[in-house]
Amino acid sequence: MGSDAGSQTQDELADGGAPAAAAPAMFDLTDGGVGVMPDPDDNPDQHVLPHHDAGIQISYEVVNVGGAAGQARVGVEVDDQFALEWQSRHLGPGESAVERSSLGRLSAGPHTILIYVNPGSGDQGHDHQTNEFNVE
Repeated sequence: MGSDAGSQTQDELADGGAPAAAAPAMFDLTDGGVGVMPDPDDNPDQHVLPHHDAGIQISYEVVNVGGAAGQARVGVEVDDQFALEWQSRHLGPGESAVERSSLGRLSAGPHTILIYVNPGSGDQGHDHQTNEFNVE
């Protein structure tokens, strides 16, 4: 009888011959934060800062820090209210994707955007981010 031991890795052999489990896809938000700007598709007066007479657009980037390919899901809340969820294309380990999401028009005054990514890596500060800003 032949042996398959030659085709197994040292880690597999040390673990009683069981194949090593691949690290799953995990995602982080990059250090660039959440960008907030007037939505170019809803800005008839060409405002350069967030304004109640223009839509609001946010931008953010996710990166796959895991060991397998997968899709990130990013949830977006505006002033503690769920606004939308975005799903990335299939990202391999180390790959990233940038998204721009339209939030519609917001009233004048202070607002807070919270974004969070799933499945996150659990790294504090990289699985969720906020941006507090003012709408004129």
